[in-house]
Amino acid sequence: MSRVLNDEETVPFYKQLKNKIMEDIEGGKLKHGDKLPSERELAEQYRISRMTARHTLSILEREGVVERRVGAGTFITNNKITMDFVTFNSFTKNMLNKGLIPSTQILSVGKNEANAKLAQKLQIPLGEMMIVIKRLRFVNETPIAIEESFIPENLCPGLDRMIEENQSLYELLEKEFGIVLVKAKEYMQVTFSDESESKLLKIRSESPCIFQESVAFDRNNIEIEFSTSLTRSDIVKFYSELKLK
Repeated sequence: MSRVLNDEETVPFYKQLKNKIMEDIEGGKLKHGDKLPSERELAEQYRISRMTARHTLSILEREGVVERRVGAGTFITNNKITMDFVTFNSFTKNMLNKGLIPSTQILSVGKNEANAKLAQKLQIPLGEMMIVIKRLRFVNETPIAIEESFIPENLCPGLDRMIEENQSLYELLEKEFGIVLVKAKEYMQVTFSDESESKLLKIRSESPCIFQESVAFDRNNIEIEFSTSLTRSDIVKFYSELKLK
């Protein structure tokens, strides 16, 4: 990296340095596993304070771009998993299509009556019995998301006794009940993990995450599943395509 920080710019030095490191990653000059210069070296190279260099590395660490190893230094870890909003697939199939190894741990399976929100989302009567499945999703043995699915029991009686770990819920719905999910409406927002969620995802408490709510539909455009997911923002990035009419 060469010195590019500009004293006359209104952009703070830490942001300029962060942008420079990100440009080098995106341009291929820095790759996953590469070691960055130390705080002292960055400060000398860019003629900034060590505090500014430290602040830049801290931001990059929080965003999952770098990993700081005690006694070893700071390394590029920007190897994010891309999840898109272009095609609708199960988590398992989505990861397999990317050449990754998905796995699932079932956290709980139970039944609850539909509250007002579920009744509205799935267009069902208030109080209808729901099957509720909470799972922890892994990619290449790294936990990346906590998912919770709500499905009316009358659509899939006995599902709660059939679901197993490392099994695709959507494939099970199709095989056992003839329910084929073909599209979903999704909403997402930034949130922060609480203590229990952080422990499951192996991240610091109050880490930034992406919270999603989704309603999945079958071929007859009937609402079948309402789900929520809390996804690590340091590992996953989302992709979409937009077209102008």
